[in-house]
Amino acid sequence: MRTAAPGALLVLIMAQPNMATGMMPYYRHAWGLAPLLITVIFATYLFALTPTLTFIGTPPSRNAWWWRIGVGSGCGIGADIAMSLADSAGPACAARVLAGLSVGLVTGSLAGLILERKGERGRTAMATATVLGSALGTIAAAWVAQYLPAPGVTVYLCHAVLLGGVALIVVTNRSPGHRVTASRAVAAQSTEPPMAGYLNGIAAWVSAGLVVALLPSYGAELLGTTNLPLLALPVGLYLVSAWVVQRAAPPATLRGEPILAQLIIIAGVAVAAAVAIAPSLPLLLAGAVLAGCGQGIAYRTGLRIVSAATAPDQHARIASRYAAVAYLCAAVATIGFGVVATVATMQDAVIAAAIALIAVASATTIVRKRARSHAPVAQPETPTATTA
Repeated sequence: MRTAAPGALLVLIMAQPNMATGMMPYYRHAWGLAPLLITVIFATYLFALTPTLTFIGTPPSRNAWWWRIGVGSGCGIGADIAMSLADSAGPACAARVLAGLSVGLVTGSLAGLILERKGERGRTAMATATVLGSALGTIAAAWVAQYLPAPGVTVYLCHAVLLGGVALIVVTNRSPGHRVTASRAVAAQSTEPPMAGYLNGIAAWVSAGLVVALLPSYGAELLGTTNLPLLALPVGLYLVSAWVVQRAAPPATLRGEPILAQLIIIAGVAVAAAVAIAPSLPLLLAGAVLAGCGQGIAYRTGLRIVSAATAPDQHARIASRYAAVAYLCAAVATIGFGVVATVATMQDAVIAAAIALIAVASATTIVRKRARSHAPVAQPETPTATTA
């Protein structure tokens, strides 16, 4: 229990902001939400998460973990209660602010705790818990809302009870146990410009904003169904694909990885856009899986580039900055997609997302070419003549 509890808490923390995704078609109908309000609800979470992660989410020491875990878990429970009471977009946005505070406060401290208790295996555990929580939150909320009474209440109250119980187990067991020896591995070198890394992170999260915020409603509109588990399935597959591809394809093994990853995302969005022409659930799922594969590679590639040659003790700071830039751009872009969907159609929003992603890929290509053209060329050494 002592080893498993931090991972279980991370799963529950990541599930909370994703539960609204699985229920969004229900909220859209029950609250009469326009697409713009759907994207605003999604983006509010990112706007709260970004400054929290940037300014107070990275603990300076082990002693600073515990209040962050406690307060962050409390914010997660508050988000559950607020969502269970919400009856319109305004209260939902307030709940999303609490969710952003929760994730921003807790994840850095839980990452340190998991690494302390599991060693290098903790990195895999963190990645698994993050994706598992996001996918389970989306899919489980959709199932509960579809088949149990009080769809807007039951799922959040159940989650609040679980979150409170697991958080209590974690914060009451603070013994360090065995200490993991810090890795002496030399930071990986990269010839890519840091801006290319940030652009990959932006592409990854812009696609995530589109899929998480709008894809369930997009599917409901085109496929003519109100079945919440079915509509949550593309988002779940997107998230799982993003994790699986990172496990299947080792870093820096794909040729032209920074651009290839973004092209895979664009291809996935293009397949999803084709659903407007030929409505088909398998086609929508294929687009989600393809975009998810690109997202996983793009986010990992970007993080590797921006953290290259960085001292290990600076990795948390660089990772926080990288995530903050990606989240902020995703929030702004997602609201933009919501505007397009409200003024025009949901299909036009998907096309707008594809155009935005093509622009980011083009910018990445230009940045990489400029960096290579300005890279110093190694000069051959001139042999020194010697005389007797």
